[in-house]
Amino acid sequence: MLLRQVHCPRKPSSLGATRRFSTTSPLFLYRDTIQNLKIGSHTRVIFQGFTGKQATANAVESRAWGTNIVGGVTPGREGVHPVLQDLPVYPTVRSAVDNLKPDATGIYVAAHQAAGAIEEAIEAEIPLIVAVAEHIPLHDMLRIHSMLKSQSKCRLVGANAPGIISPLGHCRIGFQPLPAFSPGHIGVVAKSGTLSYETVASLTRAGLGQSLCIGMGGDVVAGTDFVDALRVFERDEDTHGIIIVGEVGGMAEEEAAEWISSYHQNTPNPKPIAALVAGKIIKPGYVMGHAGAWAGRGENSADEKYRILRDAGAVMVDHPSQFGRVMEKLMGSKESQPQPKPMKSRRQYHTNALSSGFLRPSAGTALPHFDQSQRQERRALHYQERQASAMLESEYNVSTVRPPASASPRNAWILSLTIDRLSYVAAIKFFASQKGNFQVQTGSLSSAASLTKSHPRQSRSRDGHPPTIYLLGALPQRKYFYLLFTY
Repeated sequence: MLLRQVHCPRKPSSLGATRRFSTTSPLFLYRDTIQNLKIGSHTRVIFQGFTGKQATANAVESRAWGTNIVGGVTPGREGVHPVLQDLPVYPTVRSAVDNLKPDATGIYVAAHQAAGAIEEAIEAEIPLIVAVAEHIPLHDMLRIHSMLKSQSKCRLVGANAPGIISPLGHCRIGFQPLPAFSPGHIGVVAKSGTLSYETVASLTRAGLGQSLCIGMGGDVVAGTDFVDALRVFERDEDTHGIIIVGEVGGMAEEEAAEWISSYHQNTPNPKPIAALVAGKIIKPGYVMGHAGAWAGRGENSADEKYRILRDAGAVMVDHPSQFGRVMEKLMGSKESQPQPKPMKSRRQYHTNALSSGFLRPSAGTALPHFDQSQRQERRALHYQERQASAMLESEYNVSTVRPPASASPRNAWILSLTIDRLSYVAAIKFFASQKGNFQVQTGSLSSAASLTKSHPRQSRSRDGHPPTIYLLGALPQRKYFYLLFTY
């Protein structure tokens, strides 16, 4: 019953006569939906939350640019859009799908409603779902991913992503700054929206346009990752070069490096690939900015990701402004590129112009001093052991066993309840904290039984107290463990 509640967050009465999440054969997999990312002028787009302020402004701009928007959804409303009066509004996603036959949907609703909107789109089997909202609860997204894995009709981009845009096909589903983009043959996939804008602006200034730009997003779990995008770019005849913009946190960059290495070994004439990894100055155990921009224990730092991608064959850069020059060199001057259309407002982006009222300091002017320690991100990733123990005891009435004060941190072990960022499931990690002996074992919560067999339970701890917390993972006696929480 608990599993049923987790996968059906809405009341049964609210689902009406909607179908289950997939009517397709279980032999098909979610990875088979990557072709849905190839958007263009043919793509029929609807908006969820269509009559909202943000959706309306975005729809007006995207439509003027060439995006084929055919209508949208606002619960409880039916008729025409108050601004785009030639476009219909439907009260449900199902009715919009039945009448408009969309290829993609852009979800423009608040974070606390976004998961429900994504579910409706999955139920209606819309091929491409783009979720731009930030701060969607992690548990909601884990539930969404369990649904996505059970079907082969829908592909998700996001959440917490700028969206997806095809400058060649003049199709935008997201909020990317249009003046930065120009049609061409470079495919871009990025975790960070801002860094992706700087990347495409550098390409545009170099006369290199873009074929398709995919925002992976900065959350802990992503609907579309680097490898998914790389597979699309590999098969896309309009994409002649590839750019990856990664950052600290997760394993997506390592997965991409493994794919790149295999691609170079098995492809006679591979497309050139350049990459960037942000977050080199971030301290371990701290969040850089995005919800997923943190390196958990056992994960590689930004510097290590940089080296892994470089060793796999990607040409690495240290700043997105370098991509234009690097890709121009990699692709060669003989490559013909469509000429970008002039945009009057292009100079307002990417530090190309000074805003009014801003004075550039003259030579000899003393610049203000910034203490780097004050600029460092201070949001700690984990609770300390004593903080976590106090929380469990006071808020959840769970007894804990704390190590004696004489216990050496160098000999401590760590137990972590976290998210496996490859399989997108809750997981247990435990390992030694001593430097030079850093071993990591991971597994889903369902594999706790196997841990119990390999590490038999003890009836009492050494000091006689019930071994409640550190036996959660069925770990050996006389070892001390810290329970770490991430939210």
